[in-house]
Amino acid sequence: MTTAVDHPPEHEERAARILVLRLVIRRGLTPQEASAAIDQVRRGEIDPHTHLATLEAAQLLASATAPVRAMLESLRPIAETAAHAMAELASVLATGNLGDRPAWVTPYGPPPRRRRRT
Repeated sequence: MTTAVDHPPEHEERAARILVLRLVIRRGLTPQEASAAIDQVRRGEIDPHTHLATLEAAQLLASATAPVRAMLESLRPIAETAAHAMAELASVLATGNLGDRPAWVTPYGPPPRRRRRT
């Protein structure tokens, strides 16, 4: 019976190929050394090159998620404002203090006028 370790999913294979290429270009490893280091990291083994594979994977992940982090950071002020407004609304609803309008006034406007019969 084969396991996920024997045959990793296709996206893991693509990621491994990208890591191999990065390790060859950026760290000076041979393709065989890079591939062996990645396989050893998957198995939890330690080798002279496994730390390079781990470091390169972390850098790849950081660069891939940078646009998402930037977008979320740009949305932070909006989220903080919305959270503050929702807290104020919850406070008003909890206290029942809906403002200074008289109790007989409804949010639906004034009652319809009666017509006089002549």
